[in-house]
Amino acid sequence: MKNIRSFFNEYPLETIIIIVAIVLMILNPNKTLFGLGYALKTYLNLLPIIVSVAFLMGFISEFLNKKTVSKLVGKETGIKGVMIGAIFGTFMVGPSFLFYPLFKELREKGAGVNVIATTIGAWSIKLQWLPFAIPFLGLKFTLLFDALILIFAILSGFVVSWFVKR
Repeated sequence: MKNIRSFFNEYPLETIIIIVAIVLMILNPNKTLFGLGYALKTYLNLLPIIVSVAFLMGFISEFLNKKTVSKLVGKETGIKGVMIGAIFGTFMVGPSFLFYPLFKELREKGAGVNVIATTIGAWSIKLQWLPFAIPFLGLKFTLLFDALILIFAILSGFVVSWFVKR
């Protein structure tokens, strides 16, 4: 009984999910199995991104020391660091929750809040999707929209940094 309580205390969200899954399996097993299959398919589609982010985190953790990270994207790098973050953000793909541990690792290594915020903002540009967007939205709209996203991502990085310092 003590082990079950400690499991509930250590993993409350997982416990709730397991209980909900059991209840749903009893109430409607067909839909529950369909949902589990869909979840598994989604997980398998995300697996390459999960592995890539884990590899990138390991690389940053082991090969980039705090001095190097601070020099490239640290608090004192100003616009240079923000631009590196913006460029990095435009190439990122995948769901944001996978990258939050990476951003935490970068922050612990000395990356500036402004760089992290800019990277997250620039994430919505997706340079690799431009060939798909231009035929549907037009060259002028797509480039103007992405330029505005980049400008506001950079501005938001500095605004977030200002608020975090306060």
